[in-house]
Amino acid sequence: MYMNSYNPYNLFNQNIFENNQIRQVQEHHREQQKKVLEMRKAISDYCEAARKISPDYWEYAGKQCMQELLIQAAKDGYNRQNY
Repeated sequence: MYMNSYNPYNLFNQNIFENNQIRQVQEHHREQQKKVLEMRKAISDYCEAARKISPDYWEYAGKQCMQELLIQAAKDGYNRQNY
């Protein structure tokens, strides 16, 4: 009876494999949620800092922020010539 149920091509326990896949998907989901919350916090911090800038420095602050956006876009492969 044991020999009839033996499958030499089934080299792993399917349940363990599926459980590991589920755990990996869940861990990835948690990591992505954490990163989204970090992004949200960064935007909140930005807005709080912007409220503290006096009107005399708004133009300077805007230029500095645009410069940083361009730096970050360049890291992702974008450049001014694309637009």
